[in-house]
Amino acid sequence: MKRVIFSFLAVLLLANHLAAQGAPRRRLVVPSGAIASGTSLNSSDPLSLFHSGPESTPAPKLSRANPVPVSQLRIPSKALKEFERARKAFQSGDIRTSAGHLERAVQIYPDFIDAHDALGLRYAQIGEYQKAVAEHETALSLDPRNAQAHQNLSFALLLLNRNQEAEAEAREALDLDPEHPAPRYFLARALIGQGRVTPETIDMLRQSERTFPNASLVLAQIHFEQGRTDQVIAALHRYLQAPTDPENKQKAECWVAKLSQQPLPTGCSAEITRPSFR
Repeated sequence: MKRVIFSFLAVLLLANHLAAQGAPRRRLVVPSGAIASGTSLNSSDPLSLFHSGPESTPAPKLSRANPVPVSQLRIPSKALKEFERARKAFQSGDIRTSAGHLERAVQIYPDFIDAHDALGLRYAQIGEYQKAVAEHETALSLDPRNAQAHQNLSFALLLLNRNQEAEAEAREALDLDPEHPAPRYFLARALIGQGRVTPETIDMLRQSERTFPNASLVLAQIHFEQGRTDQVIAALHRYLQAPTDPENKQKAECWVAKLSQQPLPTGCSAEITRPSFR
C-alpha cells in the first residue's frame, strides 16, 4: 500500500514543489499569490501516490492574512543554489542526490521553509517516512499557516497509517486553502483508513477525481462493496478517461467487461483482479 501511494503522490507533490515553482526567490511580502513551498503532493505531484495521476497540480494560494515569512526574504544564495541543484536532480530522476542537496540547503539556512518541505517529500519517495514527517513539521514550526506543508504532512502521515493525524492535517490544509484538491483526496483516504466511509468521504473523492484519477478506483471499490454495480462501472469509466497506469488500466477494462457481462478483452483472466488504488 505504501509503495503504491508513494508512486503517485510523492512525485506529484514533489515535482510540484520544485519543478512547478523552481528555486524560491527572495520575495517581498505580498497580499496574495502562489505559495513559495511546493506541494507534497504541487508541480508534478510526488507522489506519482498513484501512477495514474496528472503531471502537475496547482500550488496552494497565499491568503492576505498569510504573507511570506520574513525569514524567507533573506535566504542565503548558497542555500538557494542547493535548492536549484535539488530541483535539477529531481527532474533527472536522481531522488537521493536531490535529497542531499536539500539537506545541505537546510544546513546552510535552517529556516528555509521550502527546502524542509521539499526534503520531506524526497524522504517519502525513498521510504523514510518518519524523516518526512519531521521535515514537514519543521516547515510548519516556521510557518504554521503553510497550507502546502500541512497537506504534505498529511500525506506522510498516511504513509505511516497514522490516519487520525493525517485527517487533522488535511482538514487544516483545506481550511487554509479550500480550493486545492490534494487535501480532499488525503482527507478521504484518512477517513477510509479509519473505516469511516461517510457521505463526506464520497464527496471528497468526487471532488478530487480530476486531479487524482485513483480517487475513481477508490469510489469503484466502495460502490462494489455496497453492491452498486452501475456506479462501479461509471467510476471505472471515469478512471479510464484519465491518464492511467497501464497495468491498472487493463485491470479496470477487464473489471468493466466482467461487470457488464461483455466479452473479456485480450489479456484478461477469467478471475478478475481489481486495480490497485492503495
